[in-house]
Amino acid sequence: MRVVVTQIGSDGTIKRRMVDTAGRSDAFQWDELVARALAVPLPYRPARGGAICHLRGDDFDVMVAEHDLAGPLLDLVTAVLAEGEAP
Repeated sequence: MRVVVTQIGSDGTIKRRMVDTAGRSDAFQWDELVARALAVPLPYRPARGGAICHLRGDDFDVMVAEHDLAGPLLDLVTAVLAEGEAP
């Protein structure tokens, strides 16, 4: 599974990272984190001047305002941005 996170800042800056779990020894943990993050869908509620995050995977496509990131979804975004590579 591939997970791509695109973070679009309020100033228009874009940061994009990707994690491809195929062949990784920790693929199960990534799959589990994605499942937990998507278990409760969040509404898309952008705020003027706020950043947004776009998450895309094999079978999901989610946009969320940064101020709504919490719990497993925040964990997923943080992990992909920290450990991912440029797509």
